[in-house]
Amino acid sequence: MADLTPGVASALSPLVRRIVAPNPGVMTGPGTNTYLVGIDEVAVIDPGPDDASHIESIIGAAMRERIRWVILTHTHPDHWPAAKRLVARTGAELSAFPKAPRADAFDLKVDRKLGEGDLIDGTEWGLQILHTPGHAPNHLCLYLEEERSVFTGDHVLNGTTTVVNPKRGGDMTAYLESLRRLKAIRRLTRILPAHGDVIDAPYDKLDDYLKHRLARERHVLKLLVNEMRIKDLVAAIYPDLIEELVEMARRQVHAHLLKLQSEGKVVGASFTGVWRRL
Repeated sequence: MADLTPGVASALSPLVRRIVAPNPGVMTGPGTNTYLVGIDEVAVIDPGPDDASHIESIIGAAMRERIRWVILTHTHPDHWPAAKRLVARTGAELSAFPKAPRADAFDLKVDRKLGEGDLIDGTEWGLQILHTPGHAPNHLCLYLEEERSVFTGDHVLNGTTTVVNPKRGGDMTAYLESLRRLKAIRRLTRILPAHGDVIDAPYDKLDDYLKHRLARERHVLKLLVNEMRIKDLVAAIYPDLIEELVEMARRQVHAHLLKLQSEGKVVGASFTGVWRRL
């Protein structure tokens, strides 16, 4: 079993180390994974929460190396806040997608604005940038060609599914397109998610994610034989859901409804209003 103990640097490959942040929870699982990529010149992916012990663990793991880049997969608050102190301590370049959704309190100056096809070029390794909106409009995945691995942030997780929340810029249509985009990568060997352990069967996981979301969509359509509100759809779809996850489930169903509405299959008023099938 993999070591997901917070603060412990675990070598996952010759080029990749992982440190789990001390922020476990219902939405974060064991905690946010911070990845260190490279030897000598290091890129830190998703520095995580602004926790002093976590920042020290990152710096300690790269003590004899230079942290040259701090890269954000997106700007949800369990991924970026440590960047401020980490950049100040190391002089690293902060790299991220240029815009954050309005719901994100992201107040850092981005040194390098990343977009589709950009490359972070390290010593004998490179990270190719893939713009993968859906979970968030500014979400990025990073493809490490030398190991044919992809860092997926919150786009693909291990142990749970990804929340697509329209209130925070989530878009179900874009999310499914981004999942298919990852499936198109040839000879992909591993997925390194922001939460949970490494995924060694990447295409199986991507297929499971797509099947799950499409099955949920069919379930929503089946229930909408009669007019229903989102809260009633969630009660029917997730009868045993714990209270802490009810709001996120409602946002997820809303994302499905908005996708179906864009396809002319349902019509509805709002997050709190009545929806019906066409």
